[in-house]
Amino acid sequence: MRASIRPTSSRTRLLAAGTTVLAVLALAGLASSPAVAAGPQTTTEEYAYESWFCGYPMQVHGQFTSRFRERQDPHGGDRTLVHENFQFAETWTNAAGRSFTVSAKASSKDLKSVSLGGSAYEVIFQQSGQPQVVTADGVVLARDRGNLRFHFITDIQTGAFEFLGATLNGPHPGFETDLCKIVAPITGNTSAEHQTARPLGTTGAGMGYYEYLPPSYGEAASGSPLLVVTNGYGENGDGSAAGLDLLLFTGIPRFIDVGGWPLDRPFVVLSTQHIEQPPGLPGDCSDVPWPGSCVMQIQHDAGSPPESPCTTPGELDAFLDYAVTAYDVDPDRVYVTGLSCGAFGVWEYLSQHGDERVAAAVPIAGEGRPAWATSGCALSAVPIWAIHGELDDVVNPAGSIDPITALSGCPGVSSDRAKLSIYPGLMHDGWDQAYSGSAGDDIYSWMLDYTRN
Repeated sequence: MRASIRPTSSRTRLLAAGTTVLAVLALAGLASSPAVAAGPQTTTEEYAYESWFCGYPMQVHGQFTSRFRERQDPHGGDRTLVHENFQFAETWTNAAGRSFTVSAKASSKDLKSVSLGGSAYEVIFQQSGQPQVVTADGVVLARDRGNLRFHFITDIQTGAFEFLGATLNGPHPGFETDLCKIVAPITGNTSAEHQTARPLGTTGAGMGYYEYLPPSYGEAASGSPLLVVTNGYGENGDGSAAGLDLLLFTGIPRFIDVGGWPLDRPFVVLSTQHIEQPPGLPGDCSDVPWPGSCVMQIQHDAGSPPESPCTTPGELDAFLDYAVTAYDVDPDRVYVTGLSCGAFGVWEYLSQHGDERVAAAVPIAGEGRPAWATSGCALSAVPIWAIHGELDDVVNPAGSIDPITALSGCPGVSSDRAKLSIYPGLMHDGWDQAYSGSAGDDIYSWMLDYTRN
């Protein structure tokens, strides 16, 4: 049950223009390997696109050159082994014209292929050379080099793929550090300097959290607006300084950490970390559609005890009580948002506590149907903007669609107080798009339009 609702970590998209993508490109050719070997093929491709990977828009321009060869598998069968020499260079430029370049020169090849019967094979695949070099103004910011060895099972007829692990040799600093963190001094801002870890036990809060204080903190007579962020299952931890680092892998705390949070955005941002004490609710959601929705329903039915996998309404309520007294914030401009498990916690909090503290809420990829079933139109006391990926296979998109549709029919609820955004083509995701604004939604201005009184 635990693994079923882990959201996609930003670390899996760590190198948007580097080694991870190159490995995927190389592996993509394996599913369509022909039965006979082919001679070397050299191709060069130029490309351009816009990326919000670091939380702000950047224009990417690059060129990729590949010399691709195939040979017959010496073990026989309908499998061929591939060998590719490649190089690429691409430049990422922000709105102010500042840029960095990512380049690579390496080779990749199948080392071993073992037939598992039919069209399935177990493959060991190696990439060597310099899979990523990051430079700016002629200065090297990071250089990865050495060998990467991937172990996987693939079916060349169906395209099925199972990753079995990877090993690497040589220095790979880009594997341990978010690319956006590396380039923040070049294309980002100084938002990370305003974010501080507050481990469990060092404050009066019952949760460990990251604190962001905007440069304008303390200037407003009424206090700053407060935004409390609840984490996804994959960012659960023990609240320690080391555990809190998991919060920096995705969403708002990541964008702050990599210099992608506008300094003129006025919110005090407190990003909390949920702890399962001890982990594990009874129930099995491993073989059901939308296992995350199943887990969340179990937590709801159990009354959200401490061992719940998602943020509970009780701990969020206690944290909000702490935050409005510990910080110079406006108690009438308190907002909550969360992703996946955290979004479910937001829905459950609104069901139990309504507008006692909160002026508006943005749950992303969460399950809101239990909250609606419990509270019905009472949920309309707080404006809600629910966001979900259209193809989410972990938490049912109906978890956002159904309660917002129902709320829209409640007396006196305008379309702006019960909003819904379904992002086409996305699975269990949507938080990076919503929090960065790359999908065109400005959730921050929307929240600031509302006060509790």
